[in-house]
Amino acid sequence: MALRREIVDAKLRAMLATAALPPAAPGLDDLRLAEPLASGDDELGKLDELFAATERAMNAVTEKLLPAPLLAARRVNLALDHVQAGATLTDVMRAVPSELCWAGDFDRVLFSRVEESSWVPATWYTTDPGSAATVAFGQLVHGSRFTLSNGSIEAEIVRRRVTALVTDAAEETRTFPPLLSVAECQSYIVAPVVSGEAVVGLLHADAAASGRRLAEADRVTLRAFADGVGLILERMALVEALAKQRHLIADALAAAERAVAAIADAPVSLAPRPPEPIATSHRAEEPLAHDGLTAREREVFALLVSGATNAAIADRLTVSETTVKSHVKHILRKMHVGNRAEAIAKYLRDGNNLGVSR
Repeated sequence: MALRREIVDAKLRAMLATAALPPAAPGLDDLRLAEPLASGDDELGKLDELFAATERAMNAVTEKLLPAPLLAARRVNLALDHVQAGATLTDVMRAVPSELCWAGDFDRVLFSRVEESSWVPATWYTTDPGSAATVAFGQLVHGSRFTLSNGSIEAEIVRRRVTALVTDAAEETRTFPPLLSVAECQSYIVAPVVSGEAVVGLLHADAAASGRRLAEADRVTLRAFADGVGLILERMALVEALAKQRHLIADALAAAERAVAAIADAPVSLAPRPPEPIATSHRAEEPLAHDGLTAREREVFALLVSGATNAAIADRLTVSETTVKSHVKHILRKMHVGNRAEAIAKYLRDGNNLGVSR
């Protein structure tokens, strides 16, 4: 079956007619296709050639059908989709410069982090990697940290959160001289990358390799891209924070589950157990020699030393809590101490020789 290029040509020109563009509109020379293709021995090669010609023609038609601002917005959206595909912050930062070069037709893009009062070059991309200017630029920004000095364009951008277009770098007094000395560009753009409430980065872009002077449309493109990058970084920070919260909640639920399991597995006791007395050199029921205490007071004091509360002592001796409080008061007075803790400390220090008088 014969494949004819004029068929493709006719379809593309029909699209132009629908868009109300005259056939002689400037820039449509790319649609002039070669002689018709006929079937032959190398039909696969002819198919490849036809596909390539069609691709070039479709690109030309697309650029004519889409107004320049709409086409730029479409390219920015596609570039941001590629940036957002990064799984980590490092992936995103690496993708930003090259994607912005493609989206805005720039020749060089530098992405820097803003850290306190400095901007730190992180990643960059150029369409002219072999030039001497590129080598010098790379040597300047590699491992560098530049101060956001008062009066500089970068400091003003961080403070006001605006995108600046420098149309004549040689005449602009607020530029960063070390950067311009190696960048060799007449015009460039700087935009802030805002995430949340803070400026976290800066984007520098120029078209020095091609010699194209940047215009207001380039500033709009860069600002739209920078805003998109800021939203991507904000989303990544939110996802990371949610992941941390998810882990914390999972740990808390696991701890609660272990605690409930421990309570459920514990043996059931129908009667409260009195506290175990601490080890002493004598039995609690034995009198303390030369202590000046009555037999009942010695019983109370032995339980008191073991750590029992007034209520526990009353339960153990089958008396009222008021009675226990009275015994404790007499014990403290006879031992010449002010409280239970002092009485226990004195007992542990002096043993059964407390020197208590009636």
